[in-house]
Amino acid sequence: MTTDAAHQIAFRAMNSDIELLCYGPGAERRLNRAATWLAAYEERYSRFRVLSELSRLNAAAGRPFRSSPGLFRFVRLALDFARRSDGVFDPTVLRQLELAGYDRSFELITHAPARAPRTAPQKARWSDVRLDEASRTITLPEGAGIDLGGVGKGWAVDRMASILGRPCLVNGGGDVFAGGKPPDDASWRVGVADPFAPERDLMVMRVVDRGVATSSSLRRRWKAGEATLHHLIDPRTGAPSAADAVQVTVVAPSTLLADYHAKVALILGADAGLAYIDAQADVEGALVRSDGAVFTSRALPAYL
Repeated sequence: MTTDAAHQIAFRAMNSDIELLCYGPGAERRLNRAATWLAAYEERYSRFRVLSELSRLNAAAGRPFRSSPGLFRFVRLALDFARRSDGVFDPTVLRQLELAGYDRSFELITHAPARAPRTAPQKARWSDVRLDEASRTITLPEGAGIDLGGVGKGWAVDRMASILGRPCLVNGGGDVFAGGKPPDDASWRVGVADPFAPERDLMVMRVVDRGVATSSSLRRRWKAGEATLHHLIDPRTGAPSAADAVQVTVVAPSTLLADYHAKVALILGADAGLAYIDAQADVEGALVRSDGAVFTSRALPAYL
């Protein structure tokens, strides 16, 4: 194991604080490559950039859109997650997000005048999206839109970790991949913030070659008229989740999987969410209920 000093950079991207750390020869070059890759990734897949490929796909709803191989794989992956969760995770909730007020980058919402939320039935579901492998086209139902934010950050964290090589630590706004072991310890330590007192850790996990992701309904919130809303839409209602789980942290083999499972568990609620995590292979988690009670999956203590 190399004993070289750590090299690290920090910057803003995806409306999050990004921190990258790695070791060894060429570390600075790899850090720069990862940061450059993330800038291109955001340029292509952000729904807030009108010229991004994702925005052009959404603008083409109702007719076939010939996509790049990367976007096609990404949408197919999101639809596979929707299928696995029986629609509890659904990337086609974009219009419901926009109606709730999340129609621009988050920092712009918090500085805009509060306005009454709008609601409308969700006309399209994940199962209405058509993929054609032969022509590499994606056809969204008319009026529908895709939001890849539900798993996009986790996917990006994993990709940056692969660029950095092991050992490395990638922190994408709280979604983390801990690659290999740090030179001076047997594992990485990843703190999980208390959602009701973010300045302190609820717990500290020790992880190696694992992704850790946290989904919370208390972090990205905004005022809409008299209502306080958040960004986690329950596809079953078309509105921000009203489940009693307010934060879920998941440890999984990748940050992508941790991100996905955390969102599904939060929308399901504390009891059903905990049962869901316990039913997943090689996945553990901690759930915080709205009254502050904390629930952990059966094998989570192995990480504490």
